[in-house]
Amino acid sequence: MTSISSLSKAVKVALLATTSAALMTSAGAYAEEQEGDSIERIEVTGSKIKRIGELSPTPITVITGADMMDMGITNVADILNKLPSSTVGISPETSNNTIFANGLNQTDLRGLGSDRTLVLVNGRRFVAGSNGSSAVDLNTIPTAMVSRIEVITGGASAVYGSDAIAGVINIITRTDVQGVELDVSYIQPEQSGGEEGQFSLTAGGNFLDDKLSTVFNFTYAEQKELRPTDRDFLDNPVNSIYNPDTSEGAPARIEYIGRKPLSWINEAGTFFAGDGGQYTFGPDGAMREFDYGEGLIPGPGNNANYCGPSCEGYDPVDYGLIRTPLDRKVFTLNTDYEINDEHKIFTEITYVDYTSNGESTPVFHTWNPVMADNAFLPEETKQLMADTDMEYFNLYRIDGEFGNRTYNQDRETMRFLVGLEGVISDDWDYSIHAQRGQLKETTLWKGQIWDERYEQAKDAILVDGEIVCRDVDARAAGCVPMNLLGVNQASQESIDWVGTSAGQTAKTTQTSAGLIVSGALFDLPAGYVSAAFSADYRKEESETNPDQALIDGTIFGNSANPMKGEYDVTEFAAEFNIPLLSDMFLAHDLALDLAYRWMDYSTAGQDDAWKVGLNWAPIEDLRLRATRSKSVRAPNIGELFSPAGQTFESFTDVCDKINVELGPNDNRKANCQAAGLPQGWNPSDSWYLSNHAGSNAGNPDLKAETSHDYTIGAVYTPNYLDGFSITVDYWAFEISDAIEYIDVSTAVRYCYDSESLDNVYCSRFTRDAATGDIVDFVQSPVNSASFDVKGVDIESQYDIPTDSFGDFKVHVIATYLEQWQTNPTGFADDLQVDVGEYTDPRWKAMFSLGWKYDALSLEARSNYRHSAVASNDWKPENNNYNDIPSSTIWDFTGSYAFNDDLTLRFGVLNAFDLAPPRNPYVYDGAGYYDTTGRAFFLGANYKL
Repeated sequence: MTSISSLSKAVKVALLATTSAALMTSAGAYAEEQEGDSIERIEVTGSKIKRIGELSPTPITVITGADMMDMGITNVADILNKLPSSTVGISPETSNNTIFANGLNQTDLRGLGSDRTLVLVNGRRFVAGSNGSSAVDLNTIPTAMVSRIEVITGGASAVYGSDAIAGVINIITRTDVQGVELDVSYIQPEQSGGEEGQFSLTAGGNFLDDKLSTVFNFTYAEQKELRPTDRDFLDNPVNSIYNPDTSEGAPARIEYIGRKPLSWINEAGTFFAGDGGQYTFGPDGAMREFDYGEGLIPGPGNNANYCGPSCEGYDPVDYGLIRTPLDRKVFTLNTDYEINDEHKIFTEITYVDYTSNGESTPVFHTWNPVMADNAFLPEETKQLMADTDMEYFNLYRIDGEFGNRTYNQDRETMRFLVGLEGVISDDWDYSIHAQRGQLKETTLWKGQIWDERYEQAKDAILVDGEIVCRDVDARAAGCVPMNLLGVNQASQESIDWVGTSAGQTAKTTQTSAGLIVSGALFDLPAGYVSAAFSADYRKEESETNPDQALIDGTIFGNSANPMKGEYDVTEFAAEFNIPLLSDMFLAHDLALDLAYRWMDYSTAGQDDAWKVGLNWAPIEDLRLRATRSKSVRAPNIGELFSPAGQTFESFTDVCDKINVELGPNDNRKANCQAAGLPQGWNPSDSWYLSNHAGSNAGNPDLKAETSHDYTIGAVYTPNYLDGFSITVDYWAFEISDAIEYIDVSTAVRYCYDSESLDNVYCSRFTRDAATGDIVDFVQSPVNSASFDVKGVDIESQYDIPTDSFGDFKVHVIATYLEQWQTNPTGFADDLQVDVGEYTDPRWKAMFSLGWKYDALSLEARSNYRHSAVASNDWKPENNNYNDIPSSTIWDFTGSYAFNDDLTLRFGVLNAFDLAPPRNPYVYDGAGYYDTTGRAFFLGANYKL
């Protein structure tokens, strides 16, 4: 039987030479692993054609699992987010304020969005990591099971289908485990907070006369929370204020370093009296004047809403998380059973259970009237109200009695895959599989309150010498009066009566099956024409079931509606590798790669994707390659089926008699009249005086996004410089009909500024037939956006073996961003040019220098992020903090193998304790910069 599970030396050398050299490992060392193996046909990421000694048709970056462990990496997402071609998607650093996303770990190639990055496991799809999305949660992949990760940063829909617009991440799991392997690691930051620990047990072997091989892994990993108060640079934040200097030419805003609490709200409750003073309540509940500390911040705008660091107002630094905690358990069992020499059955079983939580302030109230006869009022407050003729005051308060609001998330993922693969003949292989994956999410909101009970409990009066709730019906229902005047004044009974929790369950199910047949069609003078034919079926289902309190909107600040949606897709694809020339002058080899995929979605309809690639080596040392492709992304369930939830918005009707004349072209006036609104029309008198009811919802009419992309590159591996390679690839993406969430203000404006009323915007709102007033709207995603992104990837590696001083290796990988622009609406005025801003810097790079001598290995590694600006639209009169300096993080790691069974790993991460730039936009990292600070890493691997 042609071996399918292992990699031959010849194929490895070819793979690494043509693509990027292995990210963390030298090509030579990588190839030596299988010295002596027979040459075999393997499937390389980016193609379903199994090749013998062939080169990958597209650029690939390879990351090895062993080197991830050596770096102290405990989560696959952490290494992927370090790649210059990638940016951070949803992560524990970015998800604290996103209720249903706490703890997720997703990567985002090219910054085009996690839903445009396809993650595969062993070349096959994996169930989504959050309800309604298509992006995979990398928390479900244990690092101890990773053999290598292959990253293609380019459109690959023709080979893999939807979601592969920005690229493909293929995680290859280990098959080579014999015996039992224990691994443990721990990361201790210099300052407490953000500690990480991981333990894994991996076991494998061959059974039943070597017909059955198994690999089992259990991983437990814990990442502790990180709070702003845990780090010096976060505890002393960088914010901005309006410039107190209002002279001509002075910037409108300036940096403000240090804490700046809000001056009008706090945990004890504060109010403004009729005498012009501001008051609060002390620890004993007594009224006293509010302490502004260093005073109100001077200047225009809303500066006076803030006060100096010692002010007793509400300080957001004391609340929330910079990194959410993560506690995960992962079980994996993979098996191969050889039926005979030509066929085998394989299975993959994954079970994951992990928890995380986000955290924000306790519930708060800014419209909170307290009546003059409230039974809890201190005597001095009653007298003040009487003297100033106040029937009530408005209490601005952070209600700490109920604790911080937390969003506890538990995710349980189960995936089972079974397949059969083997050989049909000497030239043809097949693989068939079926899988079912399911994600169950349970979200629990703690620190919540019943809105109505809060209002009833705070309105306390004295009846027959007893403090009771004013509302008689509430009193009969068990209302317990609550004292809100000061900290810790409320009784536990009142807290229990008002407080509550609420939750939601969600389920996502993926069912899929696929067949691949790969082999050689016929022989040409330059070699065999190879092909792969595939058929795939996939069904995605999602549903959410919130508590009735969330549906009814009876708790503080949160509401949700149930959702149920599904779609299925049937796909057929063909791929060809055609050798054109071989062993000729200026044609060491020349090959053409073609791929085509047809897709039929039950929601978005039929579509297709294709790819054309040319691979040319004029001489053995130099290879040139180019690809042109069309890729697609079908809308996900959340975009299609998110339930309608009520919202209220205030916006301008551009057809009124003033704004209709201000359109950028003649379209606005003509379209308003075509909609039946006469010249000089205005909304009714009350329309502009109120917020208008509408809804937020998915859009079942969405169609697939389309990307046309190309790459042109070169690989140089000179024979005269053994161990050296360099690759350079220019790439470009042009995405049209991209899905963008459109608010009602945008929809109204562009409905009438378009060439006609036949556009995606006009259907987003409804006018009253009699008055013309907009009486309903839906804010939803539409196919209105576009992306235009271009850049260059550069990678070089040099392995330098010596006889006396050990072996050295130098590796550099970098991305230069030439262009990154998007347009959410398609109108010229909305073009956003982001290249050079801190979200999309011109340069990102990784550098490593490694040295190995006998059992000792040492490595210095850096991550570089180029200097940037906060906004390309910046002008000197805007602010004085637009520039963001470059950032280089250095890690120093090493390992020592005491023997074949025991290896110790160690290192210091962010060795120079570099904090994020001191800039209002990124002082807290914003997901782009390290917030852990200097940390020490220790790990060990023991083979029983």
